[in-house]
Amino acid sequence: MNIYNVIILDESGSMSSIYKETLASMNEVLSGIRKNQEEFPEQRHYVTIVTFEGSGIEGVKTRRDRVPIGAVEPFTEKDYRPGGCTPLFDAMGKTLNEMEGLILPDDKVFATVITDGMENASREYSGKIIKNMVTRLREKGWAIAYIGANQDAIEVAREMNISSALNYDASPEGMAVMTGRYRRVSRSVSKRAMEGVALEKKDANMFEDKGGD
Repeated sequence: MNIYNVIILDESGSMSSIYKETLASMNEVLSGIRKNQEEFPEQRHYVTIVTFEGSGIEGVKTRRDRVPIGAVEPFTEKDYRPGGCTPLFDAMGKTLNEMEGLILPDDKVFATVITDGMENASREYSGKIIKNMVTRLREKGWAIAYIGANQDAIEVAREMNISSALNYDASPEGMAVMTGRYRRVSRSVSKRAMEGVALEKKDANMFEDKGGD
């Protein structure tokens, strides 16, 4: 069973205040995915990491592209240099659209957006297009999550038809809490895939599901 872990990470200028914590968080996330594969050896985990900053599609950069978790290199300063605006919709649209065209029907996908700000610089994708895309992919069995700071992440996610959302504090302490919550949900997704059930319960917020451990 192939599971694709897709992380769409904000690289806008405001992320500079938690730069080191973000690098550490990403590497903790990778560590968690490795543990998921160890716990569920029948699964093959792959990682895609996409960052976004600036304006439009040109600010969307693929840092890891469907790399087997055992071969993923650490996330370092060369991968992440915050600056610019927040082309959130373009990042989501480009990443999810490309991923949909690359995987097989039986593959599993857990996609997560992590941002500390609101959309303000997309040129090709609108909120309506993203909502329709998310709806289609969730109907195909994808699990999609939204993690946001400096906003009502629950409401922002709802506007995109994403049920699983988490507010986090853009501080060192907040990043640590967020990373722990993400790892718990990531394991829950792997466990549900092993059990042969939907990766996320219909209209339920995975971050609030205490029974997923």
